[in-house]
Amino acid sequence: MFHSRQVTASLINRAVVLLILLLTLFSCRITKNVQPNKPFVYRSSIRVIADLPNDEKQDLTIRLQNQLDDSLQARTSNIFFIQKLSNPPVFDTANVTRSTVFMTALLNSLGYYAPLIRDTIITRTVSFRRKPDQKRVTVNFTVIPGKRLTYDSIGIDLQTPELQRLALQVKDQSLIQRGSPYSKQVLSLELGRLVDTFRNNGFFRISREDLYVEHDTVIAALIDPNLDPFKQAELFEKLKAKRENPTINVTIRQRPPRDSTHLIRFYIGNVTVYPDLPSTFDTAFVKTDTNTLRRMTFITRSNKFKLPFVANNLFLRPGRLFRQSNYYRTANRIGQLPAWQYANIDFENSDVADSLLDVTIRMYPAKKQKMNIDLEASRNTNDIVTASNFFGVGVNLGLQNRNAFKQSIQTSTNLRGGVELGSNFIQTTEASISHTIAIPQLIVPRFLIYHEGRLKNYQSLFNVNATYTYRKELFEMKSINGSWGYQWSKARQKETTGNININSTHTFLVRIPNVEYTVLNKRDSFQNILNKNPSLNLAFRTGLVIGSQFVYNSIRQKGNKTNAFRVSAEQSGALLGFITNLDKGDLMRFVKGDVQFTHNINYGKSQLVMNAYAGAGVAYGKQGNAYEQTLPFYKAFFAGGPNSMRAWQVRRLGLGSSKFYNDTPYVDLDRFGDIKLEGNIEYRFLIGTLFGVKFRSAIYTDVGNIWNRAPIDTSAAAQGSDFQLNRFYKEFAVGMGTGLRLDFNYFLIRLDWAYKIKDPQRAQYPDRWFYDLTLGSGQFQLGIGYPF
Repeated sequence: MFHSRQVTASLINRAVVLLILLLTLFSCRITKNVQPNKPFVYRSSIRVIADLPNDEKQDLTIRLQNQLDDSLQARTSNIFFIQKLSNPPVFDTANVTRSTVFMTALLNSLGYYAPLIRDTIITRTVSFRRKPDQKRVTVNFTVIPGKRLTYDSIGIDLQTPELQRLALQVKDQSLIQRGSPYSKQVLSLELGRLVDTFRNNGFFRISREDLYVEHDTVIAALIDPNLDPFKQAELFEKLKAKRENPTINVTIRQRPPRDSTHLIRFYIGNVTVYPDLPSTFDTAFVKTDTNTLRRMTFITRSNKFKLPFVANNLFLRPGRLFRQSNYYRTANRIGQLPAWQYANIDFENSDVADSLLDVTIRMYPAKKQKMNIDLEASRNTNDIVTASNFFGVGVNLGLQNRNAFKQSIQTSTNLRGGVELGSNFIQTTEASISHTIAIPQLIVPRFLIYHEGRLKNYQSLFNVNATYTYRKELFEMKSINGSWGYQWSKARQKETTGNININSTHTFLVRIPNVEYTVLNKRDSFQNILNKNPSLNLAFRTGLVIGSQFVYNSIRQKGNKTNAFRVSAEQSGALLGFITNLDKGDLMRFVKGDVQFTHNINYGKSQLVMNAYAGAGVAYGKQGNAYEQTLPFYKAFFAGGPNSMRAWQVRRLGLGSSKFYNDTPYVDLDRFGDIKLEGNIEYRFLIGTLFGVKFRSAIYTDVGNIWNRAPIDTSAAAQGSDFQLNRFYKEFAVGMGTGLRLDFNYFLIRLDWAYKIKDPQRAQYPDRWFYDLTLGSGQFQLGIGYPF
């Protein structure tokens, strides 16, 4: 059955018309293995009518859908543009009633004490020539949650004085606040928070079963889904005064102790560590060594690890008060260290005293060496973690050592070779080798890392790499880079009053120092072109970078929405540039930074992704007696290619609205700028699955451009190449397109086709939109992974 609608499309872009025709197929649904002459569930839906924020309403709708009886859920699978409904459940009105009960119970648990749920059942008979008639049933639910209870007063009344004192100390961290919506899930989380507080203060055996929440009697009865309707009506009369703004009072109380040990504060007794147990059961006798370090006993089978290093990463120490946070910190730390595959931590009552816990830590090493071969795409939106402007597909051979120097130091050596595709098919060839040493600790003075325990992961990084790049008919570039830096991250998880989980991760990277030396050997023809333009000649030259780098990444997930925020900054020559010989020599002096924000809304089988990027840099050094006017090309910004402004070839957009690169001798030059602005919006959707490969597609729009701080030169063709506030927005390029993505789970191949909707070099033309646009005038892009 096809459902279509009339559309109006411009004849200018026939590709859009074709795409719309394809999209109409999405509503096509075929049925298989239907029981003859029996009504079956063809489709079910839930509509929520409530004054709620969109994200909370969508989350509530999803949770209500999960409450539907299995026999009311018509599960489909996609085969390209067709939805397949196989073995649909037979329709039974009892399942509608049961689903209503389930949804009511959910709404009650969220504080909606008087929800209204209506169901509409539509039966349609579809006839076929050679098949029995199908009785298709569509069940539509309309849910009006109504008023929601809010907390009026929250009390804590615990019989044990020490527990009461601890609970009051952390009351300001409570998940329950006066005026916030009622939720059984939040109450359960609040009990869990208190139990964690008690366990972090020595109460090892206390559990959530030792606490309970007491509601005021009227409301407690109203939110009971098993309450007799007549009794509920009676209670409603008592609640008339609160009907407009219903509230509830809750008190957290303590149950009588089932076991006296639940109220004992425990300390750590003996700690026994097995750092090198085999992951498979070994019945053979193995000689072991026993050593004592920091009052902990280490029983080893080999000499794989340095025991002081192991001891430094264990936080359950003899004589200390038991804290659950130290348990998690120890478990997480061992999990972060690459030398171990996993670990088990067990607690037992000590024979010495009732308040002591003996700890046994069993650690199972991972395989020390690892070699891998990967197909990858080199993506560089001026990311300071990478060292080149190479933008292509390559093969990476990597070798890892997970336990160098017997201290879980990970060393990685990577050999990479790749090609970059362009107008001349293979326009760039690159080969590189890199070596990274990741030390699982921050090698800095202790006073700088006072809160090291709060970090999720931290390491010191030493990196060195060498790269050779051949740009056909233009230049050869050889570069070597070395850096020392630190990387750490923090994670946080919480739940909003709308019962939506929020997970956030913050990652920091600092490199001090970062040293790069790049030697550029230019072809004579290329040098002759550069000699005609001093600005370009200063950008394309051998250079030395001595400076520092900083990157901050944040990923925040709330419900079905994910926000990614990234800031980076880099400088070179800020201090050493005051040495005249260096400033006038090869030393590059510049400062640059960029900001990127990506918002992803996941609808299940489709996603809407919006991306914004802004970057700028200033060069202020000298070469000889001339001042640098632009960033060196390997630190500059560019646009065009598979991950940026996809309607243009790689590095072939810009600068601004200038026509400087349109004619000889500059027509074959790559384009770089000091400023870049770009925005993207992309709707991604699943077409279907074939042989285990997910076929996906997308419709997208890219908007952006690059500029210099000053015009390239004084020629008429260079006009519009500089960034000016009164016209930059008129010089945005606009591209639109679609594509096919082959998702193999472990990597994704992207085939994109995009059109130039607005070319900034046609900014003065009356028909600058859709200029010279034909069905075959698009730009093909091959990419690995998503562009953002």
